[in-house]
Amino acid sequence: MKLLRYLILILILCNIPGIVLVGYGDSAGSFFSYLSFLLLLLFYFTSKRHKTAWPFVLFGILFFVISGLTFIDDEKTFYIDFVKYLLIIICGGELARRTTLNELYVLLLVGALSILVNAVFFPLDYGRYSGFYLDPNSAGFLCLIGCALSFGIKKEKWKLIGLFIFTFCGVLTFSRTFFLLWAILILISIFQNGKNLKIFTLGIASIFLLLSVAALLKLNTVRLSMVDSVLNNNATEQTVDEGSRRNTWALYYDRVFESPIFGNGYQTFTGAPGVDNNSIGVHNNYLRIIGEAGVLPFFIFIAIYVFLFVKSLKTFKSKVHLTLLAISLLALNLTNHNFDTISHVTFVSIWLYFRLTLTEDKPIEEEEKQLSTL
Repeated sequence: MKLLRYLILILILCNIPGIVLVGYGDSAGSFFSYLSFLLLLLFYFTSKRHKTAWPFVLFGILFFVISGLTFIDDEKTFYIDFVKYLLIIICGGELARRTTLNELYVLLLVGALSILVNAVFFPLDYGRYSGFYLDPNSAGFLCLIGCALSFGIKKEKWKLIGLFIFTFCGVLTFSRTFFLLWAILILISIFQNGKNLKIFTLGIASIFLLLSVAALLKLNTVRLSMVDSVLNNNATEQTVDEGSRRNTWALYYDRVFESPIFGNGYQTFTGAPGVDNNSIGVHNNYLRIIGEAGVLPFFIFIAIYVFLFVKSLKTFKSKVHLTLLAISLLALNLTNHNFDTISHVTFVSIWLYFRLTLTEDKPIEEEEKQLSTL
């Protein structure tokens, strides 16, 4: 059973179906996608089942039903996405419940290292790297989540090694969201424990290391110059704000107010061809949800993540990584519109939900202690 758990975790957290799709075509990608969900079902029905993360289930059903009744462009895609999302929440929830911090941490490290491999062995003219995750922003999200979880690792050596890897690989994505939230997380961690100041120094060192090897890695020159300008204190607001998400969000405000109760329909805010005239998409889960399915799913979605944040504050002194993770997830929803397809973010959200609501779960706590050699 443990082997099955690890196999499913690798498929989900390392985005294996997505990378196979790009590398070997639709047939192979679809095979691995369906395989991951079939294995999830197998795991769920052959394991002892526990309480489901019902707030996520309620939100998922309401979002898909309301947006689907309002408008569907491709019914097959809609139903597949609906079923997959529920499987991630229900079956993946059982898997998340049984996944320890150390297991999650190691697999995220593997995912982060794929970004470095991408940069070293498969350099791109574009100059932003994503590894297994295909999109630099999604890869940046993973590195940010890894940075947050690093503060929960007991062994100082592995904590610092992980933080360096997540920071260095996160910088390789050149995601502005990563840069901003990384700084916020580190500052909060210093407030919680002054000893974490050395981590800030470690992060700055990783950025300077990156600048020193920039030519070898074919890094994105526009984003690289922005980082260099910030470090040298001569960045202009126009440089940093160029192509900002605020400008993207503004393209969708009028459409939100056109139909705030029931929304405009599924994928109408995602940049989908033939459905959304703005091909870039809204890049904001909150706006996407209210824009596609209206106010009810919107309020439930916000309530879930606010609940996680408030609940995590109770563990701020003893388990700061949970608070940092909750803050990261709240903020990440401001910069992407793929809550239903970025499985590693959804999985980590459910993992956090169970860690905050099932603290009395003895088997999980005991397994955490057994695996705390990291």
